Amino acid sequence: MAVEAHHLRVLAPQFIPNSRELGKATENSSAMLGDVQTRFFMSNPLSCQVAPLVYNPVVTAAPSESSLTVAVSAGKKRTRESVSFLGEDLSSLFQNQMAELDRVLADHTERMRTEHSERRRRFSRQLAAVVEDGVRKRLQAKEQEIERVKKLNWALEERIRTLFVENQIWRELAQTNEATANLLRTNLEQVLAAQVSFKDEQRQGCDVDAGAGDAESCCCGEKDDRKTVALAITPQRACRCCGQKEATVLLLACRHLCLCAGCAPATHSCPVCNCNKSGSVFINLS
Repeated sequence: MAVEAHHLRVLAPQFIPNSRELGKATENSSAMLGDVQTRFFMSNPLSCQVAPLVYNPVVTAAPSESSLTVAVSAGKKRTRESVSFLGEDLSSLFQNQMAELDRVLADHTERMRTEHSERRRRFSRQLAAVVEDGVRKRLQAKEQEIERVKKLNWALEERIRTLFVENQIWRELAQTNEATANLLRTNLEQVLAAQVSFKDEQRQGCDVDAGAGDAESCCCGEKDDRKTVALAITPQRACRCCGQKEATVLLLACRHLCLCAGCAPATHSCPVCNCNKSGSVFINLS
């Protein structure tokens, strides 16, 4: 039995790109290959009947003791045999055509690699632009939110300052009203104490004059009653305007108890200190 090994080396290894690039290049270069083949066969109408490009002869192994015969190719590099047809040498033509095909494939592969790199760079730039635009929009939104929070904080601070001032005003007003109430309470207590002491003195005077009053007439009795009422109105408690009635009206804001009920509405200033009257309080001493 004889086994023959044929080695058909159409393209040199250094001109063959990797399978992925060759697959991409083949799809886009079919038209160019068609042009090359068309030009080749148009220039050589009989080339379709040419034998294979490279043919390696078979080396038959030396007979051995066994009945098996193996054909082994030579390990050394051998020169290509020339291909001739009708007396014409076509080896150089085939080599030129294959070199041109290799050059076309290499150029197309390089162009595809360049285009792919450019497309990748363009995609990277677009992606960076999209990311940058998104980040810019988010930063603008954050800045607007910060401005809104600043304005809100400023408004709250102004409100706090206003409330603090109002609190101070109300506190001072409360202290003033408390002082006024204390003064009125003190004046009222003094008036009540003076009234009680006057009643005690009047009671004691009535007891002393009880025996002498029996011999007098009724007219004398009425005269004594007028004297008693006149004595009841002391100069300190008499109205500073008319001087006849008892002072029962307290003027504000000077807090002087110096007018009677009849003179108070017609008086616009205190007769003691000449301060403008802002109000009056009637005090019932009975």
